[in-house]
Amino acid sequence: MLRAAVLTFATLLSATGVFLMLKGVTGPGVQALGIGIVIILGTLFERWRYTQSGRPLSARWQPTGERFADPTTGKNMEVYYDPTSGERRYVELAKKDE
Repeated sequence: MLRAAVLTFATLLSATGVFLMLKGVTGPGVQALGIGIVIILGTLFERWRYTQSGRPLSARWQPTGERFADPTTGKNMEVYYDPTSGERRYVELAKKDE
């Protein structure tokens, strides 16, 4: 829901920027359009960036033993940890692991 609200706000901000530019108010219009586009791209990129698919391929990834049900999708997830970088990944459990 928050994502939809942010995208709606960014779209309205971009439309306001276009409207201002068409009326000859170029400075604020360009700023509004630019900020709106940055928010839209950032919101879309964020969803793509943090999507995890499959188990980690490298042997350096270690399971932490943490398991939980993802509140947004309802899928059972397992947490993996990379000790070299400190990064954590959330991997969907296979049906046989549940």
